[in-house]
Amino acid sequence: MTKRGLLGLVVSATMIIATPAVAMTEADVMADIKAFQGYFKKKFPGVALADYADGVNALPAYSERRANWELLMEFPPFDPEMEKARKEWSKPFANGKGFGDCDLAAANTYPVYDADTDDLRTLVGDINGCLKANGEKPIKNVKRSKMARLVAAYREQFNGQAMAVDVSHPGARRWYEEGRQFYWAKRGQLNFSCANCHVQNAGMKVRGDVLSAGLGHGVGFPVFRTKWSVSGKPWGTVHRRYGGCNKQVRANPFKAQGREYKALELYEAVMNTGVPLKVPSQRQ
Repeated sequence: MTKRGLLGLVVSATMIIATPAVAMTEADVMADIKAFQGYFKKKFPGVALADYADGVNALPAYSERRANWELLMEFPPFDPEMEKARKEWSKPFANGKGFGDCDLAAANTYPVYDADTDDLRTLVGDINGCLKANGEKPIKNVKRSKMARLVAAYREQFNGQAMAVDVSHPGARRWYEEGRQFYWAKRGQLNFSCANCHVQNAGMKVRGDVLSAGLGHGVGFPVFRTKWSVSGKPWGTVHRRYGGCNKQVRANPFKAQGREYKALELYEAVMNTGVPLKVPSQRQ
């Protein structure tokens, strides 16, 4: 483990990071992945890497509810919406082309670094880019509803494929560093970081719910969430969930598809290297 990478675990199970003095190398990133995934392997020895695709349902603390979740998955509540999503994906544009003609990366490789613009391409951004390029109106709400359904319709085509995001370019690693800092930095009136809930306290119960593990985050998104379904808007992209998490720690959320959340999405995607996609998914 290098001093520029994730320094490791202390007795309190807190992961400590150092501000890199120089740019991170690919070896530093690989060390981060090894430490992150190794932490959960030690914390939950009975949970295989692939099992984290089931999110909180894979954790031992959720075992008493898993049977109910498995029964629910026999007739998933998102099935009718997924039929709608597949039709929306297959519907041709006015020019006769369709989403199948879009220049999209494999779903398990997003976000993708674009060296020409020094920006991150997300699947949400690429879908809107494709719509615009074909004379269609981009989708304004990038957090839920139609956009979430379209992302789900595409990502499900890659189910079972392991996350494999490319950070070989120095520019990609700069974005990775931003996301890494975001994940471990405390914010809001509660002074919590993403890691406080989803690393140090993963598997612990809060008000009857179980905190999910950071390993597995993102591979099931977009999700059909019980909490969101109460308001009639059950679908959500991972950026919608990021905003909700920020609000829960009493911090102002950032803009969906803005720099902060794109960097965070990259960091989480890299930490989930090797975890298979499993879309759509249902979460509480």
